[in-house]
Amino acid sequence: MSQSIQIIITLKQVLKAKGIKYIDVAKHLCMSESSIKRQFTQGDISLSRLEKICDLAGMDIVDLLELVQLKSMQLEQLSIQQERKLVSDTKLMLVAVSVLNNLTFEEIYAIYNFEQPELIKLLLQLEKISLIQLRPDNKIKTLVSRTFKWQSNGPIQRYFENHIQDDFFNCQFNHAGELRIVINGMLSTGSNQTMHKKIKQLAQNFNDLAYKDQNIGFNRRYGSTLVIAIRPWELPEFNMYRRNKNNKVFR
Repeated sequence: MSQSIQIIITLKQVLKAKGIKYIDVAKHLCMSESSIKRQFTQGDISLSRLEKICDLAGMDIVDLLELVQLKSMQLEQLSIQQERKLVSDTKLMLVAVSVLNNLTFEEIYAIYNFEQPELIKLLLQLEKISLIQLRPDNKIKTLVSRTFKWQSNGPIQRYFENHIQDDFFNCQFNHAGELRIVINGMLSTGSNQTMHKKIKQLAQNFNDLAYKDQNIGFNRRYGSTLVIAIRPWELPEFNMYRRNKNNKVFR
C-alpha cells in the first residue's frame, strides 16, 4: 500500500472517530460534498487542503504522519506466551487492560493502589512486548491496531470467559446501563448464518463506539462488557421427554 493511500485511510479513520462527516469537510473547504467524496476515493487531496482538513480535526499534518507511522508498527495480536505472561500477573493484566482503554498514567495511579515506581515498572513490561510506548513524563502511547484481538481460545480469552461465567451473569440486569435479552426459537441454517453476520456487525459497532469514546474523560466512561452468543441448543430437561434421541445434526 502506498504512503499516500495510508495517509488518506488514516485521515478517514480520524474523521470518523471525531464524528466529522464529508459534509462537514465540504463546508470547511467551501466545496461540494460530492467533490470531497471523489477526492477521498481517488486519494487526490492537495497538501493545502490536507492541512485544512487536519485543522478541522484539531491536529496538524505532523500529527497525521505520526499516526500513519504508528499504524504501520501497530500490534495485531500477542503471542500465546505473551498472553500467558499477562494472565499470570493480575497487576500486569490490570494495567494492560487500562492502557488499552486509553487511561493515562495519572488516571491509573489515581484509581488503583499502585506506587509510581511499581506502575512504571509494569508499564515498561508492556513496552517490552510492544503493547505500548512509554514516553517522557509517563505519557502512554498504545501500539495496537483497531483490529487488535486476543488469541482465539487463548489464555486471555479463557481468563475472561471464566470470570464471565462466574461473575458477569451473577446479576439480575435490572440496573442503569444493564440489559439482558434471551430469545428462543427454531431457525433454519440460513437464518442462523444471517444472525452470525448481524452479531459480528454488532460487535464491530461496539468496537467503533469504544474507539470514538476513547478521548472522553474517564469519569464519563464506564467499563462495559458485551456478551453475544448463539448456538443450536435445547434445554436438557426437554430432552428427557423425547420419544427418540435427538440425532439431528446442524448443517
